[in-house]
Amino acid sequence: MTVRDVVAVLCVTLLLVGCGRQESGPDPMTRYTLIHDGLEREYFVFLPSDYHDSRDSPLVIFMHGYGGTATGTEAEVTQGLNFYAEKAGYVAVYPQSTWFMADPGTDEQWEVTSWNHISDGFDRGPSGPICESKVPQTLCPPECGDCGNCGWASCNDDVGFLRALVAEMHATHAIDDVFVSGFSNGAMMANRVACEASELFSGAMLVGGRVEKGFECTPTKPLPLLQVNGGADATVPADGSVSRRGYHYSDTRSIAHHWQDGAACAAKRASWTSPAVEDTTAECTIACPDSAAVSVDCLWPEGNHRWPGTDDFRGSNGYCVTELQSASMPDQLICIDPDPDTNFWGSTLMFEFFDTHRSSR
Repeated sequence: MTVRDVVAVLCVTLLLVGCGRQESGPDPMTRYTLIHDGLEREYFVFLPSDYHDSRDSPLVIFMHGYGGTATGTEAEVTQGLNFYAEKAGYVAVYPQSTWFMADPGTDEQWEVTSWNHISDGFDRGPSGPICESKVPQTLCPPECGDCGNCGWASCNDDVGFLRALVAEMHATHAIDDVFVSGFSNGAMMANRVACEASELFSGAMLVGGRVEKGFECTPTKPLPLLQVNGGADATVPADGSVSRRGYHYSDTRSIAHHWQDGAACAAKRASWTSPAVEDTTAECTIACPDSAAVSVDCLWPEGNHRWPGTDDFRGSNGYCVTELQSASMPDQLICIDPDPDTNFWGSTLMFEFFDTHRSSR
């Protein structure tokens, strides 16, 4: 039985806020579950050592990429994001997307995870086709029915799940500002939910991922935005060129233009820096610096589709779980230990940016 198939009968009346079932383990995080839309969803919470329920702390929700996992993205993609959350004093939450088992025609099966970042899998968007006429065959999530030629992401209600997750965290923990971020497909989901549920958040960071062309959006409440991408990323190219697999993702400038609702300042970009990027090759610019929808765009010239600061593709998508998540996703490998000895500046940059935009400061 998979996580997405389990229905916790006792929590049916709490669909909007979840049931907050807790499971502790040797991991520095704690596993929780809630029921949304008839599915049991799991998420993992890290509390910094200075957390206390008598004082509100900032919170970041971080989402894994396609095929990755909640605990895998913390351990391998970001190389121990909790290490940086501890230094910054942030509560960190890692939700798990829905998934299904796929057999790619060999003896090896794998758990296909994805977020519903544009909803229901389209072949065409408002600006035309979202992929080339001939793309490699994708694995269609069963809840989608027919994914057409371009669909590959979940069709479950992930915006609703994330709304319920934020409500649950407010009900069970002492938190104030909530920020949202993610890598790859997780960044695409952060892009969408920050627009559709902007009243819940204080800012967003997108790393290596944006929605497809035609799905750019404007938050109903202006929010600060940070985008970080590799200049050599062919999986989700920052300049809007056709991806390696034939998909048409938005370029970072278009994302910023819509994010700022077409304001004239969106086209006026100036050089920008932060302590986290001063000793890196990252090239950053800022637009609308005096607005509530300030937008920072950082390009890492030699970076490909991996977390900023990593040397290679080690754990670039987190195809693994820690022991804490191994029971719910038994076909995943156990993650290798994070490497906190390298300057994974993307993690530092995220907390620097979010700290700048905390409403409580």
